[in-house]
Amino acid sequence: MTLFYFVVASFPFALYLLTLACVHGRPVPFVVSGRRDFIAMCLALSGVFFIGPGQLLVTWGAAAVWGKYVWALLAALCFLVVLLISSNMRPRIVVYNASRESLRKTLTTTAISLDDEACWSGSALNMPGLGVQFYLDAQGLGRAATIVRIDPGLSQEGWLRFARELKKAANSAERARGRATCAVFSILGLGLLIADAFCFLQRQDALREAFSFYMSV
Repeated sequence: MTLFYFVVASFPFALYLLTLACVHGRPVPFVVSGRRDFIAMCLALSGVFFIGPGQLLVTWGAAAVWGKYVWALLAALCFLVVLLISSNMRPRIVVYNASRESLRKTLTTTAISLDDEACWSGSALNMPGLGVQFYLDAQGLGRAATIVRIDPGLSQEGWLRFARELKKAANSAERARGRATCAVFSILGLGLLIADAFCFLQRQDALREAFSFYMSV
């Protein structure tokens, strides 16, 4: 069962690492909403949840009534919980593969094009005419910066408009120097996929048996 746990937990995470490698290998920065970024991270950890808390949540009574379909119901419930959490998070935008200086310049240009009164105050930028305030957090993992909205109660339309314009401006922004981050994610992701493939090819029968046993619980 230990081998089964490793394959199930590592496979989604390996795909996530390879996705990050592709994102950091792009010639231009990649902009994504905070909600989508959070959902992608949860999917990467879905294997860990499946072999851990997921088994604890599936009761014998539910399994007896629904059979294997209880796992589909649990997956749907978890996905709805993730959507609920992401919907209640503070609005944010995640920018991958951009240097701090280049991103700050892009943010300034985009903000001024939308609001002539836009101005910086430290790491925060205020656009009073658009009803948008946010701060820049560039301490993310792997050359990732997060733009976090300060006051979600202000103009939602202005925030969405700013997000659209930022995506357009990011296509012409300077990318972060160096491919070290892309190489690290690629090596880790490929390493996990190769390990999973090796385990599957060497112990197919044991993995199938473990999967059947796990689904019958």
